[in-house]
Amino acid sequence: MLSALAIAVVSLFIVPLQATRATAQKPATGTVLICVVSRNEPEDAQGNMDAVVLVTRGKLRQPIPEYNEAAQQKFGNNYFATGKNYRVTFGGGEVGSAAVTGFDTGCNNIHAKANLKDNGKIPPHLSALATDSDLLGRKPSARRAPTQIERDAVMKLVNRIYSSHQTARPLLRLLKTTNLTATDLDGDGKFEIIGSFVIQTAAKARRDLFLIAEPAGGDFKVGLEKFQAYRLPPEQFDSAIDFVDQLDLDGDGMGEVFVQQHGFDAYGYAIYKKTRGRWLQVFTTTGDAC
Repeated sequence: MLSALAIAVVSLFIVPLQATRATAQKPATGTVLICVVSRNEPEDAQGNMDAVVLVTRGKLRQPIPEYNEAAQQKFGNNYFATGKNYRVTFGGGEVGSAAVTGFDTGCNNIHAKANLKDNGKIPPHLSALATDSDLLGRKPSARRAPTQIERDAVMKLVNRIYSSHQTARPLLRLLKTTNLTATDLDGDGKFEIIGSFVIQTAAKARRDLFLIAEPAGGDFKVGLEKFQAYRLPPEQFDSAIDFVDQLDLDGDGMGEVFVQQHGFDAYGYAIYKKTRGRWLQVFTTTGDAC
């Protein structure tokens, strides 16, 4: 039931930042909420917020029960009350704030409206995260556009991945990048590259790739590879995965990766965490599903 209406983020330039050594931060105490926040229009301060996950001592929980309007209304009155302020993070660090102005009920979720103040640090076409925690996201923001050298190295890796999935050379000429972002997930000053890629034929056959590429010497290696081949349904809904942002939820020094998953007349969110050297999907929730 995860999903689709999503914002296809094309990370072409992002915020400059400082590199720091990897340092663990204190985990959030109590229960805190993490939301995805995005603008309605590129130059508009008015934005939307989707509740993604409740975090209690590093444990991830669903924020809102599905198909329960009373519980959703109670959640909205508590977390999305008019005037409630959230800290906004981008690239794992605080960049501004969002003040809630109200909330509406969607098809199977609720969505807050908020005034976003980010001091121009979030490019208009991108989303960020917002939290009511005082502790999360206290390190410098670490997200930017890839350099040309990084881009070239990652694209070689992407081509190798597609070829390993029996993608013929003529199809590789159709390869498009929908999202390519450099972000320092572990604070070591070496940037991981996160991207989404697609090949789509005239016959509506698609090959999607979501990739976390990790620095390896002067090159990159696959950290996480999510490849899918399928044919678009008549309604044209795809199931691509797009990077939203990253934030260290449990204080271990490694940012968790938030993504948006497209689907059939719906969209959802997922969180990936690196555990014992492997990236694993540790959480999913519905953004909305009609």
